[in-house]
Amino acid sequence: MFNAISPSYDRVNRILSFGIDQRWRKTLKKHLPEGSHIHLLDLATGTCDQLLELMKTGKINKACGIDLAEEMLDIGKGKIAKSAFADKVSLSVASALEIPLDDESFDCTTISFGIRNVGDPLKCLKEMHRILKPKGRALILEFSHPENRSVRMLNLLYLRYILPTVGGMFSGKKSAYSYLNRTIESFPYGEAFCSLMEEAGFKKITAYPLTFGVATLYVGEKS
Repeated sequence: MFNAISPSYDRVNRILSFGIDQRWRKTLKKHLPEGSHIHLLDLATGTCDQLLELMKTGKINKACGIDLAEEMLDIGKGKIAKSAFADKVSLSVASALEIPLDDESFDCTTISFGIRNVGDPLKCLKEMHRILKPKGRALILEFSHPENRSVRMLNLLYLRYILPTVGGMFSGKKSAYSYLNRTIESFPYGEAFCSLMEEAGFKKITAYPLTFGVATLYVGEKS
């Protein structure tokens, strides 16, 4: 599905979020660990929007990005090749449920708008925990639901009717954006997702609601 919508993916993201998704990605980078030689892994990296935003901080010495959608990665590879970070970033086809990398080998791992699509979020979180060094940090950006009832209803109307229509108009794949809506509505968020992170072994877990709670940034550390 993600291969099918890859040609229009970035443009549709900008349109559907009114460009706010870029602001969310910039918020995530503010929570990187301290230091200037971070070894980072970005899961479900897709077209590398989040990875490139993180590289701009100058804090990352080496970064890896993995994704199962090869055509999304091909677009990402093109962006990386044109950037100033080509010598610091490697991309490969791999699953977030079976990360083919060594235990305790990264300072930070990130995933933006991808964990709800992995099939088993708890297993993904455990893999993120496994590959982190002690005191390493996980940053997870995902859609959520506003607590305010009126805002929540407006958000649901948008997800159910506007998102599939507009997404289908630009991508030719309305069913893909209907699927994305269903995953957003059914995925655990807030305290429920924090509980999953705790079960996976993370400590010092904090949830930061963004834009009235339409999205949430989750931060957790490996003790």
